[in-house]
Amino acid sequence: MALRPPGRFIAWVALAPALLLVAHLLPATGFGLALRLAAAAACVLLVPGALVLRAVGWSASPATAVAGAFVVSLAVVALGLALVFALGASIVLAELVLLTVALAALVPAARRKAEARNSRTDSRALAAVLGLSVVYAGLVWWGARPARSDGLFHLARVRKLAEFDSLGALTTVDEFKDGGLHPGYVFPLWHGMDALISRLAGVDSTEVLLHLPAILVPLAVVLAYAAGSEVFRSPFGGFAFVLVEVGYFGFLRRDGGAAATGRFETLPLPQSATLMLLATAVIALAFAFAIEGGLLTWLCLAAASFALSAIHISYTPMLILVLAGFLVARAILIRGWEPLLTKTGVALGALIAPFAVLLALLLPVISGTSGFTPSAAQRSHDTDRYGDLVSHVGHWIAMNPGAIAQAGTLVVAGLLVVPFALLASTRLWAALVVGGTLALLGTLVIPPAFTAAADLLSLSQARHLPEFLPIPFAVVGGCALLAPLRVVGVLVAGGLGAAFLLLFPGTFTYAYSTGGPGWVVWVAMGGGVIVLVVGAFVRTRGPDFSPWTVGTTAAFLVPLVVAGFMAFGQQGPAALPPGIVAAVRDNVSPGDVVFSDPETAYALAAFAPVYINDSETGHVADTVKNRLRERKHDTRRFLRSRNLSASARRAILARWKADWLLIDKRRPAPEDFLAGLRPIYEDRRFALYDLHS
Repeated sequence: MALRPPGRFIAWVALAPALLLVAHLLPATGFGLALRLAAAAACVLLVPGALVLRAVGWSASPATAVAGAFVVSLAVVALGLALVFALGASIVLAELVLLTVALAALVPAARRKAEARNSRTDSRALAAVLGLSVVYAGLVWWGARPARSDGLFHLARVRKLAEFDSLGALTTVDEFKDGGLHPGYVFPLWHGMDALISRLAGVDSTEVLLHLPAILVPLAVVLAYAAGSEVFRSPFGGFAFVLVEVGYFGFLRRDGGAAATGRFETLPLPQSATLMLLATAVIALAFAFAIEGGLLTWLCLAAASFALSAIHISYTPMLILVLAGFLVARAILIRGWEPLLTKTGVALGALIAPFAVLLALLLPVISGTSGFTPSAAQRSHDTDRYGDLVSHVGHWIAMNPGAIAQAGTLVVAGLLVVPFALLASTRLWAALVVGGTLALLGTLVIPPAFTAAADLLSLSQARHLPEFLPIPFAVVGGCALLAPLRVVGVLVAGGLGAAFLLLFPGTFTYAYSTGGPGWVVWVAMGGGVIVLVVGAFVRTRGPDFSPWTVGTTAAFLVPLVVAGFMAFGQQGPAALPPGIVAAVRDNVSPGDVVFSDPETAYALAAFAPVYINDSETGHVADTVKNRLRERKHDTRRFLRSRNLSASARRAILARWKADWLLIDKRRPAPEDFLAGLRPIYEDRRFALYDLHS
């Protein structure tokens, strides 16, 4: 292998901070904004990890090296945030930690030469997917929509991290001044990443959540290429996997007119980031270690597990299930043991250890929520929120097979491919598809297993288990089986894509009610068992990956992409008018408490660094310290009760330490109480009152 001169690497790394300096000379709009966000994101998410790994001499293919740099950079961000909260400093300290680590690694990185691990085909494939990612990123940028729903919840946390001068405790980023930690976001690692990019780019947090998705698209694509090329052991397989990932996450979801950008528009949010970035990086690093070994690869995998668990701890067990299923399936299909399986077991250890440590630390917080080992009444309340998502079997629950397959098209196709993995039983992808699918589907449809998962993870998180099914790997594997037919295979793939789209368009509702093709779940489970039984005696290699694999994959996706563009919509209105947002930011000090109705308060916290008295149901943790029922009771009494005295209303405001009162005139309000107050700001819809004036 050829040695790469260190000068080229240092030049690429230095490009990010150089572009950041140049970008600050440009207006924070249009190209200037894109350049600021891109350079800041590279400085936070890639540069520190790349320098550290180069300094210690890690050698990997370019895409897998990006995965390693990404997770190590997140570990450095975590270190910086830990110091911020320990010392009660601002996030500027985390910026200094990033700079210090990068500078400390710069000299040894500059002196070390690294082996060139990529072939010419690999380089061309990676360059091609990067080019496609830039085009798709432009689409995501153009179709950006203001934060809404869960986005407001996360924006509120990012804003406090970015704008508070002192972050003395983890609770400072929560909604309520005297509330408790959110069990899913105890350590705000991904929120901190967003805040760091906001500070380095010199733009408001709203702009980060609005336009950072487009900036993260190339990173998501490179990580997908790394995972695909490691699992399929081919650049063509990696390219095909990128196409399916974009179709699966971008064109499959059609809620709210986002048919061509889908989940990519939520990449700055922890849930999407863990699924589309961290989980993909874990797969890439796990298979890189299983195939080639290496202590540094293992440490990168452990760093990925730590980051994944810190950002969204309920998702790590889902990935552990997938890789454990792969290990068991591979052992059965090759009828024995091999070094790859030993290293897979060691890779599982790298996933489990950080997760176990963080779980032990977070268990006191998690156990204080209503969704953890719920009572019968609480479980009934939780299941009612999601319609027919689950079915009841005695005191157990299981996910409705129709709900698992409700996303349609690619999900149905991927599940139906599972039995055909028998045609490539000795391939790594076959064991991953069969083992991962059986492990997750078994957890979902076997009542005791799903009940345990819902009790430990909460139903709101356990319902995300289907999102970790190895559907994209199955779709690429199915297209690879058609590839030897060449032109005929491309035509067949295109016809199947159109047929699946027409027959299984999918439904994407919060509360499941319409019937998905549940029978495909049973086909996948039965077919998976048959693959394991027959594959243990009949060994098949399947076709090699070739450019025709990319062709059949693209042909299968064309109908889905066309339908996505036909339903594509652009921006919608902001959650709050700019006038009231400006008034609050101009008059209300950071950290003050604003009392308002739940809907207005929830949105306000996203646009100003303030605490609130109440929030929308479902967007705040139901913990003992948050006292949600008391808050809602007092908010309702204050705003709606006609017989409440002024002193009683003042007592409610004092109980929740309110400094300001914000009234939405479209909603019920205590007019007699307001008559004695003078608004600091007022327009046709809102009135803002200073309770200390």
